[in-house]
Amino acid sequence: MIKTGDKVELLPTNNRNRQLRAQNGKLEWVVIKIDPESICFNNQEGILIQSIIDRKHDRWVQREDIELIEYRENLR
Repeated sequence: MIKTGDKVELLPTNNRNRQLRAQNGKLEWVVIKIDPESICFNNQEGILIQSIIDRKHDRWVQREDIELIEYRENLR
């Protein structure tokens, strides 16, 4: 179960995700917010994530676009 504050990996599920991973090295992100009815995805669940290497960069993704790396309780 992914929760706010967890560290996740952005998976290469679409062209933009592959570009962020390859060109920018933005593999690891932190979950900022989980919206059960996001406008971005036609009132389906959306997850706001923030890049660990560039804190100014955040983006909305769906659950299948990310994979849990580390629970919030284990982060320092």
